[in-house]
Amino acid sequence: MKKPELILFARQPIAGQVKTRLQPAVTPQQAADIAAFMLRTTAARAAEYWPGDVYLYATPDAQHPLFLELSQTLHLFLASQGSGDLGGRMRSALQDGIARRGAAAVMGCDVPQCAGTILETAHEHLARGRNVLGPTMDGGYYFLGLQQDAPELFESMPWGGGKVLAETLARAAHVGIEFETLPVLRDVDTVEDLAAVAQDCPGLQALVPDSAAKYFRLSSRPLA
Repeated sequence: MKKPELILFARQPIAGQVKTRLQPAVTPQQAADIAAFMLRTTAARAAEYWPGDVYLYATPDAQHPLFLELSQTLHLFLASQGSGDLGGRMRSALQDGIARRGAAAVMGCDVPQCAGTILETAHEHLARGRNVLGPTMDGGYYFLGLQQDAPELFESMPWGGGKVLAETLARAAHVGIEFETLPVLRDVDTVEDLAAVAQDCPGLQALVPDSAAKYFRLSSRPLA
């Protein structure tokens, strides 16, 4: 079987540059702290549960201290996303991974509640020659694994909207690409997302300020 690699896509957690849709319920620095927590959590879970190599593709500066720390402590391979729109950068990263290992996946760092079993399942599908897609509740996806380059899935895609998943599936069907589907997860973009995900992620609860408390009632349920 193949030994597919996992490529984490991350933006450096600088106040005012990440998770801006969480504001004004949280401050720019609080939003950056939340982004950093989600990156740490995702990277740690990937390092623990992904059986193959894990790469961290960063933007805009791969030499940010947090990226360097994670690459060293978790033994991740660190690389730059390069230039271009999101689709172009994702496709380029997947091309790199496919060239190295015959199959690869990209994953966002906005789903800290993603269980290790999900990663193990995704790896098994990829290792057995299947493509994999992990949908999000807002009409996008948090995970995309491919066996070969598929430019149709990235060019002129309406990134950032609620039609990415549907458009991806339609384009894939048109060119004969089939997916194994992972569980649907909620990614953290808005304060409502933060409220919902924090209920299943105790570490995230601690970062939620009082200013956002009106959006939810915190629970003490453990991370699934």
